[in-house]
Amino acid sequence: MKKISIGVLFYFTLFLCPGMVMALQTKTVDVNKDGKPDVTYQQVEDFATKIEADTNYDGKPDLVVHIENGKFDSAEADTDYDGNTDKQFNDSTQFKDWVNANRPDFNDSLGWDDWSRVKSKVFWKPGENNQEG
Repeated sequence: MKKISIGVLFYFTLFLCPGMVMALQTKTVDVNKDGKPDVTYQQVEDFATKIEADTNYDGKPDLVVHIENGKFDSAEADTDYDGNTDKQFNDSTQFKDWVNANRPDFNDSLGWDDWSRVKSKVFWKPGENNQEG
């Protein structure tokens, strides 16, 4: 009986509610070209949901950006790299200004206005036109 219940639940979830089953995908960018990812984008379909960045290249994330419906929601940073968040952002302009002033090497990876098309942006190369045709 238990196997039948699990089978029915799986069938219902997979075939009758496809909107409920969305795969979480990750994309990464190697900002400093050392072969290790420095920015990780978590996304569902084309929409980013969370971005983690290692801005001091020590292998541990020290910046987290939260995205809601393709738009910046908030971010927190560990600016002294002690493992504790010490800077909060609730405004996208304030966040982009901080990235530009403090981590300009991450501008191309984190300074976006629209986070809904991560797939095309993750593979964007600095100095190239980032507009879709």
